[in-house]
Amino acid sequence: MAGSLVKLGAWGGDHGGKEYDVTVAPQRLEGFWLRYGKVIDCISFSYLDKDKNLHTVGPWGGEGGVSEETYISKYSNLNSINVSQITFEPSEYVKEVHGSVGPIGDYTHVVTSLKLVTNQRTIGPFGNGAGTPFAVPVLNNGSVVGFFARAGPYLESIGIYVHPF
Repeated sequence: MAGSLVKLGAWGGDHGGKEYDVTVAPQRLEGFWLRYGKVIDCISFSYLDKDKNLHTVGPWGGEGGVSEETYISKYSNLNSINVSQITFEPSEYVKEVHGSVGPIGDYTHVVTSLKLVTNQRTIGPFGNGAGTPFAVPVLNNGSVVGFFARAGPYLESIGIYVHPF
């Protein structure tokens, strides 16, 4: 990646999932989408490059266990599958990423929760948050502009791209 873009992380584990990364350097995060239940199953996001071209990447990860309707009718709402889509305002930027890493099934280290903090609001947390927490505050008015990850059926690890102001 060119310029002053900084790559931080990743947080999580490696259970043989595929590595995912952007192919064009991000300049500004426009939107974020995730699917989650007990853990984060997958993410997708959109960003602008330096020429203001919009790029959408993902989904990176799995589709979750069973559908929310099936799970609720057979069991309870404890592990329902949820989908959240976030669109950022033109003056809004992500200044912190929080999450946690823990086990599910045979996987010892997957991303179990995510929370984004912008200059205007807190979004999340998503997922159950079991495990070891992590927090990545961006210093000096920089912003999170993109992500990279490793994923299989679940989001195994996540890292961030930071663009200083």
